[in-house]
Amino acid sequence: MRLVLVGVIILAQLFFLALIIRQLKANSVILYFVLELLAVLAVLGLLDHYQNSSYRAVWLVIILVLPVFGYILYMLWGRAATTGRKSVSTQETLRRTSQFLQQEPEVYAALEQAHPGRKRMASFLIREGFPLYKNTCCRYFPLGELQFEQMLKDLEKAERFIFMEYYILAEGKLWDRIYEVLKVKTRQGVEVRLLFDDFGSIITLPNDFIQEMKKEGIQALAFNPVHRYISRLYINYRNHQKIAIIDGNIGYTGGTNLADEYANIYPKYGHWKDTAIRLEGDAVWSLTVTFLQMWETENRKQEDYCQYQPTVNIPGDGFYQPFSDGPVNNPHNPAETMYRQLISNAREYVYITTPYLVIDDAMVETLSTVAKAGTDVRIITPKIYDHWYVHMVTRSNYGQLMESGVRIWEYSPGYMHAKTIISDDDQAITGSINMDYRSFNLQFENGVWLCGAPVLKEIKEDILATLAVSEEIDLESWKRRPWWVKFLQNFLRLFAPLF
Repeated sequence: MRLVLVGVIILAQLFFLALIIRQLKANSVILYFVLELLAVLAVLGLLDHYQNSSYRAVWLVIILVLPVFGYILYMLWGRAATTGRKSVSTQETLRRTSQFLQQEPEVYAALEQAHPGRKRMASFLIREGFPLYKNTCCRYFPLGELQFEQMLKDLEKAERFIFMEYYILAEGKLWDRIYEVLKVKTRQGVEVRLLFDDFGSIITLPNDFIQEMKKEGIQALAFNPVHRYISRLYINYRNHQKIAIIDGNIGYTGGTNLADEYANIYPKYGHWKDTAIRLEGDAVWSLTVTFLQMWETENRKQEDYCQYQPTVNIPGDGFYQPFSDGPVNNPHNPAETMYRQLISNAREYVYITTPYLVIDDAMVETLSTVAKAGTDVRIITPKIYDHWYVHMVTRSNYGQLMESGVRIWEYSPGYMHAKTIISDDDQAITGSINMDYRSFNLQFENGVWLCGAPVLKEIKEDILATLAVSEEIDLESWKRRPWWVKFLQNFLRLFAPLF
């Protein structure tokens, strides 16, 4: 019901905006002319703007076709999410809490010695405020149901606190099992917090969910409630992060949300292919800080971070660097930069799994250039999709990539939701980040860069096994798609940054 109400309010805003502009055109020619002039200035400003080129293009089209209406719409909804009150507050929280993410020089020195060719990747993230860690063990889960079985065991052993942050939290068999454990833990004195995205969970949770959690001693918050800041369209800026932390010593991240389809309890879109990793040791601290930062942006109370630090010393091989990204730092996007660096630095191969391939010309060029240079570039997307219009845009990008030597598969058994990129057997990124404009620019995301970790072998083997049950796309067949499909794909690709 709340989603319907928000939709009605947005449509009402558009209707009254159009009505006001019509009245201005009829009764106030001078003011209307001034607005048209401002629209022209907005176009010139966009041309000189440093935001994403695809984002600029769609707003240029809207303003040029509907000058006054498009200009006002851009002023309300199109400007970067960096200037509003909530954005400024979030930026301040991130700046203030960056003190808890400090790099230990000896860890970076160890990476320089063991993997000198990868120090640029680590250096970039360190400069962005994300430390590099050793003393961490990593376990890879090729399916969501395997991750959740281990997670439930870890939750049952929690002694201090449990933090869980997900884009979608849905009632069902999986949540029932987790909820029962959480209730037991609160009775044992364990601090339990749930942070879920309000838009992502708006149709999967009852309206009184937070109150019900409170009765059980569970702290729950909805990130960015959809009814707030509708006039600035903050509804468009979502928290897509996926993190679970147990006692500060164990942390999970990956593509899965807390809903039955992610554990293949029911076949929503065929077989659901998702992945996750379990970290234990020093690197969990960055996941904890990320969770607390997001919690603070909604709770608006400063946290005592130090009480949630890791308490175990875990020996482990490899290097781990958790990081996060979000719209409040646009047009500066560490997630997209990391993806582009990893692709550009690949020599032997780069394999990518993603549910969406909605990328701009710069990313297309990066992938194409590497493939033309002889690197084995392979991408797996879904055969069965969740949003038809997004999948149309995904498929529209196949042609130019395949002509450059990129090979593309679609996951035949069902829906590919895993978000992983790996290259040359020694580095990978996995987490919540899709290869699309929304993840790179509009959503809060998190990922982990892994280097020299034993688990990389398992990740590569899983991707190769997934390729074996997927269908490779043929370039000539792609070219023969119907004219109306080509037209619709090109049209949707133009407006892809808006959805």
